[in-house]
Amino acid sequence: MTPAARQRTLLVIDDDIAICQMLADLASSFGYQTDIACTPEQIDRLVGGGHDLVMLDLSLGETDGMRVMRVLGERQPGANLVLLTGAGVSVLSGAKRVAELSGFNVVGACGKPASITELEAVLQPPDESSVLAVDAAQHDVEMQVMSALDTGSFHLVYQPIVNLQTDEVTGAEALVRLNAPGMERLSPEVWVPMIERAGRTSDLLDVVFRHAAHDRATSIALQSLHTISVNVSVLDLTDTNLPERAERALGLAADPRAWTLEITESAEVERLVDALDVLVRLRLKGFGLSMDDFGSGASTLARLRELPFTSMKADRRYMQTNFDDPDHTSSMLRAAVELGAAMGLKVVAEGVETTEELNMARGVGCDLAQGYLIGRPVRAESFGVLVAAWNLNAANA
Repeated sequence: MTPAARQRTLLVIDDDIAICQMLADLASSFGYQTDIACTPEQIDRLVGGGHDLVMLDLSLGETDGMRVMRVLGERQPGANLVLLTGAGVSVLSGAKRVAELSGFNVVGACGKPASITELEAVLQPPDESSVLAVDAAQHDVEMQVMSALDTGSFHLVYQPIVNLQTDEVTGAEALVRLNAPGMERLSPEVWVPMIERAGRTSDLLDVVFRHAAHDRATSIALQSLHTISVNVSVLDLTDTNLPERAERALGLAADPRAWTLEITESAEVERLVDALDVLVRLRLKGFGLSMDDFGSGASTLARLRELPFTSMKADRRYMQTNFDDPDHTSSMLRAAVELGAAMGLKVVAEGVETTEELNMARGVGCDLAQGYLIGRPVRAESFGVLVAAWNLNAANA
């Protein structure tokens, strides 16, 4: 005899009892058993109780949803979360980003009042067989990624960076790719978080350093560049030996002044004092430091002021031309450029895909540009051919 399926549970957190009851009634039609928390006492008692889904209003009167989210993350890491707020799109977007960086599975983010269609979409329970299949597939991918890390089964590809004053390719960004069979095209956005969760970003960085030094030492085209950028997770800034590791590994191929370390913001800086110590010593050794994806996530003005960067990359969103309002687009990018200039930083326009975007980046004063228009990432042995193609196109433009 097949046992009955366990009833799914929902926790609704909202200081308006009428809204709580409405959501509970709607959820019951999808088979949920619902608990309601309207007061700080109820919230403290029920949060982290293992509910299958938590619907959280960000404005809670005596407290706020961000504090509740922090408690939920401590008691029930990775919980399925739906965010609700009437405070506007920007607040909802910011809260959603915080939730994602905190490890929650954000099922939905709805403005208030939310439509019945929106609410039904987030309350629709997943097909259990599909969930099990996805979990099994993810576990298999994680096992292959860890195996690749143990054997160093990665390679690097290089995307050119062009000087907008001279149109010359003067740099490149090294991007890591998996060599595992059947996983070569798997996006790093999928497998890098797996390595972060496993606490093995340091192992990955050692592999990247080793490959970058080898490629630069054996490729004439890479040797001629002013700098090559290597991505470093903020998680690695807690390692106070990082400056020496970078100097030993990358220094085999070129002076530290010919390398730039791009600090990626997939996670928050846990100890600013350690990060600042490491970054200052990297600069003392001569390494360039770049803030990656300025304008997104944790890449903020505060970071620029606190940490000794030499350049910043304007996030792709600055470059996405709004053809209905191109002046607004260029004004946003110009503001980023002026900020960088005021702080003595070189500014790189990321994600340049069209001639119009390249001209805009040049027009507002960006120093450098990178993107598919200039060249897609290629292996070290093909980099010289890519540069030659760019030079020919630039000469004929």
